[in-house]
Amino acid sequence: MSIYIDDEKDIQNGGISVVIPTYNRGHTIEESIRSVLNQTLQPKEIIVVDDFSTDNTEEIIKKINDPNVIYVKNKMSKGANGARNTGILLATEKFIAFHDSDDIWFPEKLKYQMRTMIEKSCDLVFCNMVCGKFIVPQTTVDGDNIYDQLKAGNLISTQTILIRAEIAKLNLFDEELMRLQDWDFVLSLLYKKIKIGYCDKVLVEQRLSTDSITNKNKLLDAYKHILKKHPEIANKGYNNKIYSLSLAEKKTIKSQIELLILKLFRKFKSKNKRLYES
Repeated sequence: MSIYIDDEKDIQNGGISVVIPTYNRGHTIEESIRSVLNQTLQPKEIIVVDDFSTDNTEEIIKKINDPNVIYVKNKMSKGANGARNTGILLATEKFIAFHDSDDIWFPEKLKYQMRTMIEKSCDLVFCNMVCGKFIVPQTTVDGDNIYDQLKAGNLISTQTILIRAEIAKLNLFDEELMRLQDWDFVLSLLYKKIKIGYCDKVLVEQRLSTDSITNKNKLLDAYKHILKKHPEIANKGYNNKIYSLSLAEKKTIKSQIELLILKLFRKFKSKNKRLYES
C-alpha cells in the first residue's frame, strides 16, 4: 500500500488544482466555476483553458474576478483533450480535479473525494454523477474488483476524477479521441499499478448541451481507437464484445448471431439503470 505522509498537510493548505477545458460556453461557464468556488474544501487554483472560443466565454470568466481563477486561451483549437492537457501541464498543486464547463459540482465534492484519497492512500479517486434521472456509473461498483470492471467497460467520467498531479502529468489524455477519453485515460493508468479509490456519493451533475461532444456520433471511431490501443479488453464485457464484433472486417454467421444476442442482452440491461433519488 502506498503511504503519502504529506497528504494531511496538503489538504490543510488546499493543495488542489482544478482544470476546466471550455469552448463557447459563455452560457454555462460561470455556474460551472461558481460550483467550484462554493466547495467546502477550496482548491488553490482553478485553471480554465479556453479552446479558442468565439463567443463571450472570456468576458464571462474575467467578470468572476477571483484570484484563484486562472484564465488561459489557446491560440488555436486543440479540442477538449488538448485543452485539458494544457491545464494539467500548468497545474502547480499536488492534486488535480477535472471539471467540465457544462457541469456542476455539489459543494462537498472535493471534501469527500479527498477524504477517500487520504484514508485509502489512493492515487486516483472517482465518485458518482447524476445525468438526468440516472446515476453514472450505471452499474454497482465492486470496490475489490474495480480493475476488472474497468476493463469490461467505463465506470469513470472525467469530471468525477481527482488524481495525483505527478501521475496525470505523465499520462496525458489522448488528443485523437473525441469520445471515451476518460476510459482510455484510466485504462492507460491500470498498467502502472496505481491505486484507484471509489467514493460512493453523487457529487457531480452532468448537464448535456445540444452541441456537446458527448452527443456527437464519434462512439464507433472511439471504440476502434481504444480496442487498437488496448486489445486485451476486446472480450471483456458485453459492450466491448459488441463493438469488437461490429468492427471486425470479416463477419461469419456465428459472429452475427453472437452479436444479435449480445445486443438483446444490452437492451435488457439498459432497463436496470441506477436511478437518482435526490
